[in-house]
Amino acid sequence: MIQVVKEEKIAYHSFINMVCAMLEDRFGKGYELRLHKVTKNNSLELDSLVVLKKGVSYAPNIYLLSYYESYLEGTEVTDIVDRLYNLYISNTKPVLDKDFNYAFDEMKDNITYRLISFDRNEKLLSQIPHVKYLDLAITFHCLVNEDEDGIGTIRISNEHLISWNISLEQLQEAANINTCILFPATIKSMEDTIKGIVLDTPIKGGENISDDDFDLLMHHSFYSDSPPMYVLTNKQGINGASCLLYDDLIGEFANKIQSDLYILPSSIHELILIPTQNNRNRSGLEEMVVEVNLTQVAPEEVLSDNVYYFNRKQNAIIL
Repeated sequence: MIQVVKEEKIAYHSFINMVCAMLEDRFGKGYELRLHKVTKNNSLELDSLVVLKKGVSYAPNIYLLSYYESYLEGTEVTDIVDRLYNLYISNTKPVLDKDFNYAFDEMKDNITYRLISFDRNEKLLSQIPHVKYLDLAITFHCLVNEDEDGIGTIRISNEHLISWNISLEQLQEAANINTCILFPATIKSMEDTIKGIVLDTPIKGGENISDDDFDLLMHHSFYSDSPPMYVLTNKQGINGASCLLYDDLIGEFANKIQSDLYILPSSIHELILIPTQNNRNRSGLEEMVVEVNLTQVAPEEVLSDNVYYFNRKQNAIIL
């Protein structure tokens, strides 16, 4: 009788140590591997691997949790090591140019801001310059790379302000100028937003849905009877909730549609704008936001459980 032995999966930290040891052998003496924890948005801590080539002091973070999840699903450790090695080798273009200067005068034109939850980021906010806004915090970052694969940024810390010998006000002034230029805002109807996603997604058989089929689908969906909703984000679709801070953006849009607005924090990446003239119940909207945050939004992308209100007469956003 043949005995079947079930392979036991190794624990997460043992997996990390094994992968790092195998990668050290793979890269050889010309590289240094560093493992450290990175505090992400909403107090999420991730183990990050940095592979530094000798003589280079910077490299992007490679987060290892998703690779462990892949291992648990059956991927061999050797295959994961191959993936990580090839990921580094194939991305030979550095995030920063070798002559990149960390001086404030060199970086100030690329300094931007983001919006995150204030209460969910107590530990992170103790380490970085920030400004309280409603129930949120404005944080600051430097854009160092942008291409078809995404963006590369440096989170600005308290140490940066000390090194640069600048004030929080100077930092915010630079971000106020740059963010709306580097990350221009877009406001689209919910229908157009969904249409853009659906038309770019192949259906069964590899074909894309047609415009006519989409219009028919929307006609028979619940959106056909819903009040108008609009999605506010930026051109890149990354950390687009920060558009809430753009000068006169919300006010000009509210005046255009002749209505006050409910502002729903869909995530750190986008906001949903709903005209109040449609008499939507605010408490019902807040219940919806809480439910969506719990069930649909990744924990690190949750912005807030609250609904904001834009008052045209006061030209102000109210919590």
